Amino acid sequence: MKRMALVVATLLLGVGAAPAVHADEITTYGVGLKSCRDYLQSRTADNTADQVVFIDWLSGYFSAVNKTSHHRNNFLGLGDLKDALSRIDDYCRARPLAPFAEAAAVMAFGARTGPAAHSIDASTYGSADKSCREYLAAREEQDPIDGAEFRDWLGGYLSGVNAISLDTNDVLGHTAMLDAVRWLDDWCSGHPVTSFGGAVEALVAVHRQQTLSRTAAVQLSTR
Repeated sequence: MKRMALVVATLLLGVGAAPAVHADEITTYGVGLKSCRDYLQSRTADNTADQVVFIDWLSGYFSAVNKTSHHRNNFLGLGDLKDALSRIDDYCRARPLAPFAEAAAVMAFGARTGPAAHSIDASTYGSADKSCREYLAAREEQDPIDGAEFRDWLGGYLSGVNAISLDTNDVLGHTAMLDAVRWLDDWCSGHPVTSFGGAVEALVAVHRQQTLSRTAAVQLSTR
C-alpha cells in the first residue's frame, strides 16, 4: 500500500481528449504501484504469468470503477480489457516511469461515454464472478497462481474505489491489507457460494459505514 498523487491531465488515448479530472492523493495497492516500464516488459516477457498480474489488477480496477461511479456502469463502453490494454500500451510507451495505476486512471477518466447499450448492472471482470469457495480453496492451497489472482484483483478493486469515489481516497482507512484479507476469509467462510466480487463489495460497504460513523462522531464532538 502507498499513498500516491495521480494527476490526470488532458491526454489523447485513442478515445479523444479528456480534461483533467483527478488530482487527489489516493491510496493505491499492489501492481498499480509498479511502473509503466515494468508493465511493458511484462507484455513482451516469455512468462505469461508476468503479464497476468497486471491483467488481474486491471480487471479489479475497472470492476470497481464501474461499481462505484454514480454516473456510469461501464467505463469501457463496448470495448473490453484487451482493448484497454492496447490503449494503456500507448500511454506507457510515452511515459515509462509513470505508475501503472496512473495509466489505468487516465484511461478510465478519459473514456468517452458509450452508447445506450450498457447493461443495467455494472460490468465486472476477472475474478469478480468466481465464488468465495474458490477463493478460500486458493488461499488454503497457497497456489502461487490462483492465490495471486484474487490478491491482485483485490488490490486493483480497492485502488479503483479510491480513484473514483467522491467521498474517500482511502476506503480501508487505517486497516491494513492483511487485516482486510482476513476479514474476507471469515466472511467467505460464512458465504461460500457468494461471488468473490460480492464479498469485496461487502468489505468496502463495512469500511464506508465505519468512515461515516467516525465522521458523524467528530461532527458531534465539535458542536
